Amino acid sequence: MKDKTVLEMYLEDMKNIKPINEAELETLLEALKRGDNNARNRLIEGHMMYATELIQPFVGCGQEITDLISESHLALTIAVGEYKNGDFKYQVKSHIEKRLNEIIDEENNAKKASDELTDRVNDLIEASSALAQEYGREATVEELADRLLIPQDEVEELLKISLNAINLDENI
Repeated sequence: MKDKTVLEMYLEDMKNIKPINEAELETLLEALKRGDNNARNRLIEGHMMYATELIQPFVGCGQEITDLISESHLALTIAVGEYKNGDFKYQVKSHIEKRLNEIIDEENNAKKASDELTDRVNDLIEASSALAQEYGREATVEELADRLLIPQDEVEELLKISLNAINLDENI
């Protein structure tokens, strides 16, 4: 027998949850408005598979599927908690899509910042090598700042980052 992944087991468990029909949905939403926690929990449970289905357009965008599912369920829980009136499924879908877009944007921004930092460190290393050849010695922070057209404190930070990276490589 083949080992099941956590995702496969989760999806199998989801099949055991009874779907919510329109009549039950209306009853649950009215109970939710009165503060009924059982209705809240049933709405969340009954829409977990829907929340999971909504991740499909986001698969392959740099996040693990299990993380997308977790985030969609968190957004579902928030949507149920914030529901007052109107189209429940639309509100759930909006919350989930908004949250998934946020985490993908966060990931993309982090990658972009990391790439930019790597480029800056590489520029520093190249400038340092070029100045060392020109002067026959190591360049000073001031000389590196002048060459790169950046403040000296930024050069110092980049030097620290590059040294930390070298130390990490040596420890691995």
